[in-house]
Amino acid sequence: MKRLVGLLLAAALPLTGCSFAGHGPRVYHADFVRAVQVFPAVKVRVLGVDVGRVTNVRVIPGGVDVTFQIDPSVKLPAGVQAAVVPMSLLGERYIQLFPSYQGGPALAEGSTIPESRTAVPAEPDELLRSLQDYLGAIDPKTVTTFVQNAATILQGTGEDLNQLIEHGASVMQTLASKRDDLAQLIVELNKLTVALSTRQAAIGRLIRNYDSVVGTLNGNRASLEGTITGLNQAALQLASLLIAHRAPLTTDIRALTRTAQTLDRNASAFAETGHWATRLFLAASRAADFNKDWLRLNNQGQELGALVLLRLEQRLMELCQQSHALKCTKPAFWAKRVPGLFCFDPGCPLGPPSKKGALLRAIKGVPALNTMLVSQAKNEGQTMEWLIGQLLDRTIGNPDAYAWLAPFLSPAFYAQAFGGSS
Repeated sequence: MKRLVGLLLAAALPLTGCSFAGHGPRVYHADFVRAVQVFPAVKVRVLGVDVGRVTNVRVIPGGVDVTFQIDPSVKLPAGVQAAVVPMSLLGERYIQLFPSYQGGPALAEGSTIPESRTAVPAEPDELLRSLQDYLGAIDPKTVTTFVQNAATILQGTGEDLNQLIEHGASVMQTLASKRDDLAQLIVELNKLTVALSTRQAAIGRLIRNYDSVVGTLNGNRASLEGTITGLNQAALQLASLLIAHRAPLTTDIRALTRTAQTLDRNASAFAETGHWATRLFLAASRAADFNKDWLRLNNQGQELGALVLLRLEQRLMELCQQSHALKCTKPAFWAKRVPGLFCFDPGCPLGPPSKKGALLRAIKGVPALNTMLVSQAKNEGQTMEWLIGQLLDRTIGNPDAYAWLAPFLSPAFYAQAFGGSS
């Protein structure tokens, strides 16, 4: 019989080894307290799937060393554990490795799983021996006394005991019908507990701050009482003052209300008047020289006008530098293309009739400058013509359009703005 078993094992070993792919199986060791029914060819499993077999079992001091090999495609975590699992009460056993590899460090080939990470099942003879020891330790007299006392206590209480059992069954039934609600209650209580645990520091600070505030209020109780008393007296005096002057206050408040309503009704008119007054005073500031106290009629403002034009010319050259358009960074460029504005020699031609149009054509002749100004105008939601018009209006005025002055020169404007005629 032994020879037959040996032949079967010898035939099974090559067949089992053929199932491993790659460069051959990896070998590991595991130390167990004992290894009953564990012998070579016993299966090694991970999650119930066969991944290898036992190749050797030998006795070592204090235990048993089991050598096994597994498929090279299977990895084991560095902290893997091993257990001997019986397939039946007295039958064959296998070695279960757990947990399965999910990532991280892997167990190196040739490593030994120590006895602290292995487990073996309880043997039937141990269970029987333990049961025999337990039953043998029971004192017959003590058991007899317990049964007699229980019979004496329960005698005559059968009906009460039946009711207790009946009510207990009813309670269990009620709890069973409310199991979903109880489960949800437990879940919500768990959420509350988790939330409170994460807010422990904040709750502690809140309690400490509240304690500090209460301590401060208690320490300044006398001052607070005096303040409250003073506020009460001030309120009484104010009430007496208001009652004594109730009639004139009513008249003043009524007049103030009418004034506010009048201002509210004429708010748009005030805004429009301010708008046109701003433009009027702006035009007046351009028409008057406050240093010499004269109006700029004929050629009185000639020198100041030249300075304004020079400043405008400098601004245009600065824009050329910003846009890297070098050809328009010289005064000669603007004097040649817009002579009506920037040529100051006595023999300069007047240039095109439209100064604004000539300036626009000169700018459009410089692509880089034109692109920068068009982008700036788009950012403001306007056109480049509007942008150049604003540039002229805010410096020398628009040489081609004085129509905007017409509202300031009409009698209706003065009658509407100042309540009289001009």
